[in-house]
Amino acid sequence: MQQVHINRLGVNSIEFESDIVEIPLSPGGEHSFEIVIINYGSPTHVHLSASDGLQDNLTFLEDNPYVSHEEYIPVIARIPFDGRLLNKGKIFVTVGYGSKTESFTVNIGMSDTGNGPAPIDIDERLSSPAPVVTRNKESDSGRHLSDIFPGISESFVQIFDARNLVLFSALIIILALIYIAVRLVSGNNMEIGLEVDFYTALAFTIVFTSLIAYLLTRLPIFKNK
Repeated sequence: MQQVHINRLGVNSIEFESDIVEIPLSPGGEHSFEIVIINYGSPTHVHLSASDGLQDNLTFLEDNPYVSHEEYIPVIARIPFDGRLLNKGKIFVTVGYGSKTESFTVNIGMSDTGNGPAPIDIDERLSSPAPVVTRNKESDSGRHLSDIFPGISESFVQIFDARNLVLFSALIIILALIYIAVRLVSGNNMEIGLEVDFYTALAFTIVFTSLIAYLLTRLPIFKNK
């Protein structure tokens, strides 16, 4: 807001509350403010106008008001999208039917010095292209296969180590004994002519089953690694 005092110091005298009015705006922005004209003398017309540098940035909603005591004049300030960041000029106040004119300075926008983003240092090495590394497809495929087969061989060695091989053989033998026991329980004699009664065969079956359960629990696959 700007206050303008007329006829306070004498006939057609003009005084301003502020010599400079700052209106911070960005391109595409718009702001409205008021000029308050206070008359200490006879009612009169007051003419308002802008200098050439601000004619495209200022619009007076009433540029020739009749002021009897106090009037509020709305003014719209704007900067076009393609306009300058900072627009400087003056607003002229004329009284006494053109006999006396005074002005105050208006700055619309923002100075681009000190308000812009800080410069960023860029390493010049980033602008050079990265070296291109050519790779032989045959060597890559050979390396890939060589990486796969050692892994497979190590897996077989881990599975068929000496201890697991012994347990596997024992499991085969136990399964064969179970088969013989089942044949005996069912009443079928073996070709060697061995005859065993029912209770003896049942006892052998229980023992063999317990042994199998014990051996299975000892296998590596049932242990936590």
